[in-house]
Amino acid sequence: MTEDLYPDQTTDLPRPKILIVDDISANLTAMRVLLRHKDAEIITAQSGNQALSLALDHEFALALLDVQMPEMDGFEVAELLRDNPFSAETPIVFMTASNADEFSQLKGYSSGAIDYIGKPINEQILLSKVEILLNLYRSKQQLVRALAQVHQQKQLLRATFDAVRDGIIATDNLGRVSWMNPAAEHLTGWSAAEHPLLSSALPLETCEGQPLNDRLFGDTPAVSAGTHIMMRDRGGKTLAITKSSSVVYDRENQPVGGVIVFQDASQSYARQLALIGQVETDPLTGLLNRAGFNKRLRALLAAPVSSKRDVALLFGDLDKFKPVNDLHGHAAGDAVLKAVAARMSRCIRDGDIAARWAGDEFVVVMVCDDRHEAEQMAERLLDTIRQPIDIGKSGEGVQVGISIGISMASDAGWDHDEILEQADRLLYARKAERHQQMRAAT
Repeated sequence: MTEDLYPDQTTDLPRPKILIVDDISANLTAMRVLLRHKDAEIITAQSGNQALSLALDHEFALALLDVQMPEMDGFEVAELLRDNPFSAETPIVFMTASNADEFSQLKGYSSGAIDYIGKPINEQILLSKVEILLNLYRSKQQLVRALAQVHQQKQLLRATFDAVRDGIIATDNLGRVSWMNPAAEHLTGWSAAEHPLLSSALPLETCEGQPLNDRLFGDTPAVSAGTHIMMRDRGGKTLAITKSSSVVYDRENQPVGGVIVFQDASQSYARQLALIGQVETDPLTGLLNRAGFNKRLRALLAAPVSSKRDVALLFGDLDKFKPVNDLHGHAAGDAVLKAVAARMSRCIRDGDIAARWAGDEFVVVMVCDDRHEAEQMAERLLDTIRQPIDIGKSGEGVQVGISIGISMASDAGWDHDEILEQADRLLYARKAERHQQMRAAT
């Protein structure tokens, strides 16, 4: 992968060019001979004007410029090369026999030269300085090529990130957003230009509504990749997502930031809820089954409740239900159970939870102020359930009743098993009491 993105930078670089300017042909020939083994193209000029013209058509790795020339000396040529944007960065080395005085050297440097070579030319000095400048040129070309490829890859990655539907957020090591792709901006309602904190741009919570501390660094609750969690956008709307995150480290293995990738998982979450609903729902009545009810009861008992509020569990068992099955059949019994479930659903308040516990047993859990409020709910259930139920046989109706035991979370120590056991004991104590009353009446 790396080799494809960043191939050898030296294989396809253009061959460097060296410009030699001297008005004496013999000097140009001698310079060609001295530089013949250098991996460079030698281009010569016998005047300043010719050199300036060549500089418009070629990019030179360096220019070897004679100072003493007729019409236009080397100082003037150097200044004009510097003023030309095409040759402004070309290193210029003066060749002269009259560079001994400091004034001439300063004039040469001020006109744009970077070095001097004295005449007669010392081959070793010439080749050494030319090699250094050629290597600098090649390094510069490699750097320019690498930067161009990095820019190209950056643009490619940006186009890719812009096209994907997943949200991508990059942060610094303090958790402040440094970059977001368009999908992330759309899903969160935030803009990367605002540089919000990650905790503000992507507040997360569990499916049960418990906040998640999603800092990339520090202690974080473990949420495995692919697990549904809930995000809340800038407007407060929740959305089911899956996410993964990675920390970015520098060469010293110190965290410098992180990346979070998250996906809209609302459809898969809806399918998951549907499957959970099938598992936790009683197929006959449509109420929660025992497993679904226990899950919600545990969550309710574990949630913080105001000291002025309590939780009541109403455990009910139908009266006179067995004769319905015996006299009219199980289809009639099923019709009664469905009717009772529908009446309970209409009777309870928003936030109350009703379930079919087993057979002809039903349960309701409710948050209330005291037992009196729970007893009022029990009376409403008794009244609505005792009304005649049409079992679909020529308009024939049956009547059943319900016995209810009420237990309070405060009396059960907010313990799941204890509140159920207390309600069950109170239920059957209530049924036994009614049976005794019936016997005494007869």
